[in-house]
Amino acid sequence: MNSFCEDALKPPPFDLDAAEKLLIENFENFRLGQNDAWWLYSEQCRGGLNRELLVAEAANLRAYLTDKGLPPYNLQIQILDIRETAPGFAEATTQFLHLGAAVSEPKARMLTWEETGSGTWRWRFLDCDKRELKAGWRCGEAFGEHRHMCSPLWDNTLIEDYECDLKNHEFFGHLYQLMTTSEEFSFNNPEHLGNICDHRTAAEAVASTVFDSVSSFDPDAVAAGITEAFDQFRLGNNDAWPYLAKPCRLEEWDQRNQSWVTRPEYVVAEMAILRAYTIEFGLEPSDLQIEVLKVTEQGPGIAEATTRLLHLGEPLSDPGTQDLQLEGGVWKGLNCDKRELKAGWQCSEAFGEDRGMCIPFWNNYVRDRECDLNNPNFFPEAYRLITRTEEELVLNVEEELDRICDSGALSNGWWNA
Repeated sequence: MNSFCEDALKPPPFDLDAAEKLLIENFENFRLGQNDAWWLYSEQCRGGLNRELLVAEAANLRAYLTDKGLPPYNLQIQILDIRETAPGFAEATTQFLHLGAAVSEPKARMLTWEETGSGTWRWRFLDCDKRELKAGWRCGEAFGEHRHMCSPLWDNTLIEDYECDLKNHEFFGHLYQLMTTSEEFSFNNPEHLGNICDHRTAAEAVASTVFDSVSSFDPDAVAAGITEAFDQFRLGNNDAWPYLAKPCRLEEWDQRNQSWVTRPEYVVAEMAILRAYTIEFGLEPSDLQIEVLKVTEQGPGIAEATTRLLHLGEPLSDPGTQDLQLEGGVWKGLNCDKRELKAGWQCSEAFGEDRGMCIPFWNNYVRDRECDLNNPNFFPEAYRLITRTEEELVLNVEEELDRICDSGALSNGWWNA
């Protein structure tokens, strides 16, 4: 009888196919939009965790991949290795692929056999670092629309290694406040992070950042900020970086250089494209003005302005809106589509003196398509096609553009881009 019970509790022989099934099932659920993989985790994990922690981990990863221009539904999983580490336990190494090229570093996951009832067994995930999962959940809650930063923050800063007081619910809120308001704060400086790891000094670090009084909203100051920024462009300066609010100038992790970087070159390219397009349209930027039609307060330190362009005093464009944030007594732009900015920079590099064409190309073709903008050949090939159509008859231009849009494996992986 005792022998029978022991055999019943003993896991069956190592089953490679069953382990692969778990990995593929989990990835397919994630790829198709499911963040909740609670049932695929071991009882040892589920016994001491809130379900929302695992959901937050998947949501953070989804946001990170999407921010990199790699929405999960376009990815595949590659199983590099599965090995038994002990009876009933295994380690699997996987990575993500896009168009056959690796777009992530190999990642090891721990698996365990678990009896599911009626004598049946299945593999389940055993990797569930409670400290990391709780940190990811709190980071996602605090960072909101910038939750894509949570995964690289944990992997590429000293938050994991520092004895940061992650039980302090204000830690990630303080961190977010610093990185979106402080000109000096950088993830490349360990001291900046260390200063807020201790909850006793975190509040002091945040308090030492100069915040603007928002007790009296001044629409004229908002209009002045808009006019000053536009005048810089009008008079020949393409560097609009200082006129963007800090949330538009956040650092991002550069895998190739193993450091946190900002991308002012994207903003410079955007202004250069706009300047070239304006000139091609037959207008001199110096003859333009911006008219602020309406300013409304959206919240403390946040405003919305309705503006339009004028040419020699006459309306040139329909009214449009822009958001602004108060920083250091100056209202700065808060509109920044990262995908569009990066695409503009890539287009400007590829189109050269014809960069004015980037605006209609983006508006009329690229923006609403899922083009692979991580493909370094996309804009050069598109430019060659566009210039060919100007010199010779090219049939099925739309089909050719669609081919370029969908093709092209990444040359060295996105982390080298």
